[in-house]
Amino acid sequence: MSYLIDTNAWIGYFEGRQDFGALAKQVMLDEKVDCFVSIASIWEAAIKVGLGKLKLPYDLERDLPRLLDDNGFELINIELVDAVAARELDRLHGDPIDRIQVIQARRRGWKIISRDPVFDRYGLSRVW
Repeated sequence: MSYLIDTNAWIGYFEGRQDFGALAKQVMLDEKVDCFVSIASIWEAAIKVGLGKLKLPYDLERDLPRLLDDNGFELINIELVDAVAARELDRLHGDPIDRIQVIQARRRGWKIISRDPVFDRYGLSRVW
């Protein structure tokens, strides 16, 4: 089974937040599960850090690659076919980062790990 980890999920997981979803944590710790983080999600975090809306206890460029690797999470790029698929995605939500993650998860047949119920509206199987 494969999962795409939303921005709020990998940030909360790495910070050890107390309100982190128990099932999400169980899935992310399972060595038999493949977990992926979209480069779009990293971009979203970088934007928020740059705007002062997000403070992280680690550096995205220097420390995040090690954190991802240490936890067995793979980084995925946005492929041309992902980007072009945005023109056909229902406008149920306007956030471009969430929309590209919907496309990436759908195209690959993955579930998503997120506290955000917006992914349910797109018919994705969400774990939290």
